[in-house]
Amino acid sequence: MSRIKRKYRTIRQEFKNELYAAIRSNPALGMLCIKTYTASRHRDHIHQIWGMSVRYPNFRKEYTEKLIGKCLTGRDEIFHSLYFAAPDLYQKYARKIPEDLAMGDALGVAYRAMKDK
Repeated sequence: MSRIKRKYRTIRQEFKNELYAAIRSNPALGMLCIKTYTASRHRDHIHQIWGMSVRYPNFRKEYTEKLIGKCLTGRDEIFHSLYFAAPDLYQKYARKIPEDLAMGDALGVAYRAMKDK
């Protein structure tokens, strides 16, 4: 286990337990976590495509003419989503857990809570 994961172990466990309880009472919050993760992966994919467009000018031309603006992504931070859906969790855990760790925890909790429902 990495040093970073050990550093945030206790607060992440609290976050997961409270998020699990919140998702059990409001399944829409679980879907929000899953959709936020999906938006995050879409944004990563778009960044990879733009990275390719620098090396391949023909690809860039075709991409900008045919696909630009067809795939929209919004904000993809889990704490931004929790700010509106579960403000108490946002206030308690924002800036205390790294965003990427919180995103993975939220996704895992959402899948587990939705399966247990």
